[in-house]
Amino acid sequence: MSILTPAAKCADREYDVAISFLVVDENIAASIKGGLSGLNVFFYPHNQEDLIGTNGIETMRAPFLSARVNVILFRERYGKTPWTGVELSAIQDSCLKSRYDSLVFVQLDKNDKKPDWLPDTHIRCILGDFTVEQLVGAIKNKVQERGGTICRPDAKSEAFRVQQEAQYLTDRQNMLRGARWVDGVVKPAVYSSLDRVVELIRETAAETGMALDAGRGRDHVVTTDRRVSVVAGWTQGIFGNVEDGAYFWVREFSGPIAVPGLPISFPFAPKLLREHKFTADVSLARDLAWKKSGSKQQIAADGLADQVVMILLELVSRANRGKVETQYL
Repeated sequence: MSILTPAAKCADREYDVAISFLVVDENIAASIKGGLSGLNVFFYPHNQEDLIGTNGIETMRAPFLSARVNVILFRERYGKTPWTGVELSAIQDSCLKSRYDSLVFVQLDKNDKKPDWLPDTHIRCILGDFTVEQLVGAIKNKVQERGGTICRPDAKSEAFRVQQEAQYLTDRQNMLRGARWVDGVVKPAVYSSLDRVVELIRETAAETGMALDAGRGRDHVVTTDRRVSVVAGWTQGIFGNVEDGAYFWVREFSGPIAVPGLPISFPFAPKLLREHKFTADVSLARDLAWKKSGSKQQIAADGLADQVVMILLELVSRANRGKVETQYL
């Protein structure tokens, strides 16, 4: 029933890694498996929720009881569906024996709360803060710490990785060039991010006492402390396509800029200092993500507003240290 990473057999051994996940996260699990070449990996990609049966329960518990390392891809629903409930029970039994040393806990949504059964002291990997490549490296290190050996990969393991990569690239291109996804996912996320920037600025000002202000126009947002300013907005050149010529821009200025909605103007023009660009991307889970120009790291869709506010705060910090020529009222 299981699909094993087709590595060269390094003597007679148990599974090195067993991955437990919800059906909706099969793509992420497959990408992790593809990176674990050289290890025996238990990875069950079929619709687990349709496979409950008396014999199946014990069969599916066994890999998680014997694996050197168990990997949980966690969302709020994990453990609450029939099959992940079975797998979680086996993983908890294994954790009791290893004092949780055998567990790699991967949180897929940073907004989800930690489950009650996970000790507060256990390290959680949040996908987005960690790349899949970094996660794979952490899993391999954990396997080695627990006595496992990484064998030399073979042609079949590489074929699996290439196949998964090809499917992801096809799905990614279809989404970035698909009008339904662009209009139904990307644009609403952009407008939500603009609103969230205003909320974050106002919350920050209220909690810290910093002289920050923000306001949103139709397709842009202005943030300022009246010495320096940051303006962010969206540019899209082709309808229904965000792969070419579309990006979310963030521009830093020396000088104040009028906040939309306030009847105020300034006697001098602000000076543009630099521009940051964020392009729409697709995560392994086939969700919207963002990439900052020059970086390979993906940013979760709901993290874009934080990026804008952090750029403003870094600019304010530079101004405080005299690193920016400012213009006062």
